[in-house]
Amino acid sequence: MSPSTSTVITRLSDLVDGQEAVCFAALVKVTRGVTKSNQPFIKCLFRDKVASCEAPIWQDHKYFPEAGSWVEGLAYRIHVRSSFNIRFGMQIDLLHVRPTVEEDAADGFNFFDLVESSQYDPQNLLDSIYRRIHKFIQQPHLRELVIRILDANADLFKKMPAAQSMHHNYTGGLLEHVWSMSRVGEMLVEHYASYYNTLNPPFDKGVVMAAIILHDIGKLRELSYHPVEARYTKEGTLLGHILMGRDLVRDVAREIEGFPEETLLCLEHAILSHHGKREFGAPVVPSTIEALLVSYIDDLDAKMNVAARQRLLSKTEDEFTDRVFALDNRRLYKGIPLENADADEDCSD
Repeated sequence: MSPSTSTVITRLSDLVDGQEAVCFAALVKVTRGVTKSNQPFIKCLFRDKVASCEAPIWQDHKYFPEAGSWVEGLAYRIHVRSSFNIRFGMQIDLLHVRPTVEEDAADGFNFFDLVESSQYDPQNLLDSIYRRIHKFIQQPHLRELVIRILDANADLFKKMPAAQSMHHNYTGGLLEHVWSMSRVGEMLVEHYASYYNTLNPPFDKGVVMAAIILHDIGKLRELSYHPVEARYTKEGTLLGHILMGRDLVRDVAREIEGFPEETLLCLEHAILSHHGKREFGAPVVPSTIEALLVSYIDDLDAKMNVAARQRLLSKTEDEFTDRVFALDNRRLYKGIPLENADADEDCSD
């Protein structure tokens, strides 16, 4: 498999049972283990933009001596034979492996074809969020706080996934999640502020929008960005993004002279309670109507992302997806596809 030799390349996600093929794939994880009979093995998880496949390497495999030193996060050119396992899904036997080289571009290699990323332009999403800041956050100290934090973290915010797994777990996923929540929030804060217009103090649209934008800001410290799979930092593992995000917000607020204590308290509470329930990791439960709304929007957006991606990525042969752990292990009905259906234009406003 010389780099200069033109080869038919198959996408990892297109493999079918029993197929032999050459693929480009990113190495996500290398795991060492021992069987019940005390025999060592190595599991390598490879992926492309759509799917992941595990390559079990037993002690007698020719690549066993070197597989443990393969570098996670790099792209490899792999010659494989696939097999479908009812328990583990599609698995691959590695017939030949090497890191990708420059010459592989002649066969269509592009690293970012191997990692999932947001379909939306990150700058458009960020611009959309800034427009909502100016529209809904009228309190000057609060608006300055949100803008300071976004300005200082914009580059990382554009790249970071929202999670290592579960929802929006791809490059740009955190920004996409916050943008999506801000669009939903725009509709709901207008509705509820008008609906309950006799509240005193009034429903605080600014706190809701600020909390939507900053609720997961701690993930910029909880996770270490990597285009294949984000990793938890030491601080992220020990403290978690909720407390880290609250601390970041509090530190910046202290730099803004005259920041209203009541506004900061309500914003901190909405950030601390955005997971909704203690069993979901919330240090406190939502106890203001603004925090309650933020927690519902967050939960809704996360679950809709999980459901939609299951629909998009499902490869089951029947009319239902695999069971979805994040949705109480239910299977989702795929529906009947429309013929000649075109995707909507980019709606990143």
